[in-house]
Amino acid sequence: MTREITRDQIEKLVDRAKTGDEGSFEKIFEMFFDKIFRYVSFRVAEEESEDIVSDVFLKVVESLHSYHARPKVGFNAWIFRIAHNTLIDFYRRKKDFLGLEDEDSEDFFIQIPDENPLPHEMVNQILTNKRLYEILKKLPPLQREILELKYLEDMSNSEISEITGKNEGNIRVIQLRALREIRKMWEE
Repeated sequence: MTREITRDQIEKLVDRAKTGDEGSFEKIFEMFFDKIFRYVSFRVAEEESEDIVSDVFLKVVESLHSYHARPKVGFNAWIFRIAHNTLIDFYRRKKDFLGLEDEDSEDFFIQIPDENPLPHEMVNQILTNKRLYEILKKLPPLQREILELKYLEDMSNSEISEITGKNEGNIRVIQLRALREIRKMWEE
């Protein structure tokens, strides 16, 4: 979807999808597919991402009837929690954490600026993004996940808390430690 949708609008779509409205579920799928795919593909090889994302949406369909909105924690956190748990199940089966260490995975942090930069500016931006990506790869998985959810997915601490199972105070502490570690590694 091209425009932002409010939490209330998402909740209305979910309510309609719970009654069997396929069009509403299709809209939910369209709204969340790219976000869930990005979240999953940061953690596994590309060829495994598609299967895992399919599993996530199958679980969403199967358990949508049990979803109930809560204050501060909406559908966004609920669906990411399903993705998080599906990844944990995958890791348990695979027993091999690929995450960002997979050299073949797409580098989502490297983005070429839009406004026709000069070649040297483009190179500097790419090198900066590569350096940030390399630093992020060195963070512990939980710190990396919290930063991704906070800054790439623009989630609140309460939503991140719901996804990771950590309380909001712990989320803030982990986030602060991760940012300090990034700053320390950046200055090296």
